[in-house]
Amino acid sequence: MKFPGNEISSAHLRESEILEEIRSVLKVIANWMAVPLFMAFWLADLMYVPQFKWPFLALRLTIIPVCLLAQHEIKKEQTPRRAQVFAALYCGLVALPINIMIALIPDVGTSYYAGLNLVAIGGLSFIPFSFAFFICTALAIYFPYYAIVLSKAQGLDDFKSIALNSFFIVGAIVICFLIRFFHEKLRVREINSRLALKTEISNRDVMIRSKTEEAVRLNSLSTQFSPQVVQAIRDGRVDLEKGVRRAQICAIFVDIVGSTERVVRLDQAKVDLVLARFMDTVVTIFLKYDITIDKFQGDGILAFANDPIRYSDYIQRTCLAAMEVRTALAQDREFYLMNWKKEMQIRIGISAGYANVGFYGNKKFFRSYTAIGAPLPFASRLTNLAEPNQILIDSDIAMCLMAEKYSVSSIGEKVIKGFEGDQHIVFELVQAPLTKQETGTNHCPTCADSVLYLDTNAQGIYVVKCRQCGYELDDAAVSPAASA
Repeated sequence: MKFPGNEISSAHLRESEILEEIRSVLKVIANWMAVPLFMAFWLADLMYVPQFKWPFLALRLTIIPVCLLAQHEIKKEQTPRRAQVFAALYCGLVALPINIMIALIPDVGTSYYAGLNLVAIGGLSFIPFSFAFFICTALAIYFPYYAIVLSKAQGLDDFKSIALNSFFIVGAIVICFLIRFFHEKLRVREINSRLALKTEISNRDVMIRSKTEEAVRLNSLSTQFSPQVVQAIRDGRVDLEKGVRRAQICAIFVDIVGSTERVVRLDQAKVDLVLARFMDTVVTIFLKYDITIDKFQGDGILAFANDPIRYSDYIQRTCLAAMEVRTALAQDREFYLMNWKKEMQIRIGISAGYANVGFYGNKKFFRSYTAIGAPLPFASRLTNLAEPNQILIDSDIAMCLMAEKYSVSSIGEKVIKGFEGDQHIVFELVQAPLTKQETGTNHCPTCADSVLYLDTNAQGIYVVKCRQCGYELDDAAVSPAASA
């Protein structure tokens, strides 16, 4: 997997590798090879040309300053090209004393040319020269030799000796070239392996960051969506990144009655404890019904149903959740009397309609999955009109619920702030049909986080059904006529 912005330059890596290898090879040659070999071959001078032993010793000692200069200067070179120029010059300077010795020896066919082959093998084989620098370095080593011996040759025997030596010289160059060829292939393979490893590490780091960001995002979404929805997002069955879209939703707003007065009169620790308990109760019930938490407004909770996962009975679910919240808070009466110093009373407003739903905000700073549209402020306005523990709904929801035999009652036409100019008949949700109310067994045995609810099957029979996997509790089936 490739990620934008993390490509590593193969050419740049290869250049840095070549520069480092030239430095390493010259360091080994200058420190450990050239000086010992040059001085060791002085023993050959004593045996074969004793008359030149002191001049040749002086020539061989020149290798010391050449090697010291090489060790000092190669560290300064910053590009492969300049390093190759210096390496070629170094090889030519190492070969120069040998060529001078060949010029001093009267015999044109002297075997001292073998010293040039050693220089060639040490330089041309191991220093990563380009082809052009390979040729230039070979000329720097051998051109003076041929200039000297050809100028000294006088007869056929001399030319035969030069030709014989040339066979060995060409052989040495060919061997150096083959070593260089295979060495270059190994070097390229090693560079590519390093490049692949660095790319893999870079991609893995990007992958880890991406997965971490995704995990953090999913963790943050778990405060808005039910576990079933978060799992669907994780599995790719729900895509939240498609942008803002138009959707039918059912908005619900739950607000605490008289919270300001309680906050002023009670200890802050008690207030925090009560609000945490209240929020946990409401959010848990909402998420159980796959209702998306939109935002917290003071001590109120605004949420909406039917997005990102859509259901045909999203209005009924919202209303069932509202009634369950009211029941749960009433069942927790003792806790609130002890800490809230009075009964916990709420107002609930529910409104349905179209809204724009999706992520709003800047990803760099803050992004929230939210809905913008009339149902949300309308639900909030209904909450302001509600009496303590009253659930108010709009007329469209009332018509939908009455068709399914929910108990609703009209409280008349009301003026809704922000929606003046339209007639708004407001209804109170009193009770759900007996078959729609929560039973003792309200969780699916296969989906622990999914609630069982009553629905009708293909035969028109009410069945207790799982909202997530479709599991049906057969022995709880009842007919609509019997439920009526």
